[in-house]
Amino acid sequence: MQQYDLVALRSFISVVDAGSFNQAAQLLNTSTAAVSRRVSVLESALDVRLLNRTTRRVELTEAGQQFYQDVVNIFQSLDEAQERIQTGSQHLKGSLRISAPLSFGITSLTPILTGFMKLHPELKLHLQLEDHRTNFVADGIDVGIRIGRLEDSTLVALPITKVSAIFCAAPSYLKQHGKPNTPEELIKHNCLRYSLVSPKYVWSNPHDGVQHSIDINGTLTCNNGNALKEAAIEGVGVLQSPMFIVDDAIEKGQLVEILSEYKPEPFGLYAVKLSRKFTSAKVNAFIAYLKAYYGDS
Repeated sequence: MQQYDLVALRSFISVVDAGSFNQAAQLLNTSTAAVSRRVSVLESALDVRLLNRTTRRVELTEAGQQFYQDVVNIFQSLDEAQERIQTGSQHLKGSLRISAPLSFGITSLTPILTGFMKLHPELKLHLQLEDHRTNFVADGIDVGIRIGRLEDSTLVALPITKVSAIFCAAPSYLKQHGKPNTPEELIKHNCLRYSLVSPKYVWSNPHDGVQHSIDINGTLTCNNGNALKEAAIEGVGVLQSPMFIVDDAIEKGQLVEILSEYKPEPFGLYAVKLSRKFTSAKVNAFIAYLKAYYGDS
């Protein structure tokens, strides 16, 4: 029987996790041809086809599924052993890939990363800012920052803090359309919606403390909070937004808070990771840093 090495095995697992040879090659920092060749060597050594290759996707054969389940934990054990050695040395090395929403990443996360980098000068950070649902496996993300409800069941969410939010609108909009006195009146208003969360505005009633929600309608839906803020400033509609996005516009008078007695439910800020992966020393250190920075706020 032909022999194969851990590189071939790692290539096979990466192809399965990423869903394609191209994505696996990017994760492994090599060429697609090299990954394909390594997987072929593995299949020849085992004398069995592990993957069905098509022009659009890669699928596990029945034998490949069984083999993947048997060997995937090998690298988890190796990674855990490496992390234990690294943790014992008290020097974090290598790279940490972080994903975060664009607006939060620019306004709130990037400024505090310098402190983390000073604590771990040998650790290389790769910050991926984007306003869409990240494929953690395909993009090789170690830890992500998410705001709001987590819907992906393949991820584990670790709470960091709460992010306060407000209802707001531009003075020009309120002058033209009137100021709502209760959240229920927002049905009559043009409401701006962030597309990656539920199409509802949520708030707590000050009289009974009960959480309420309302389906909203409007002419603009967007996956970026700063874009919605700019639309609100131009008088397009009413916005329910985290404070970190609109606080500067509130200070300048470009937006004004409305329905102040009906506080929107705070958004949860979470660190998220793949559920099947152990928590590495690098991820643990980053999450601990975030918790320490935000404290119990």
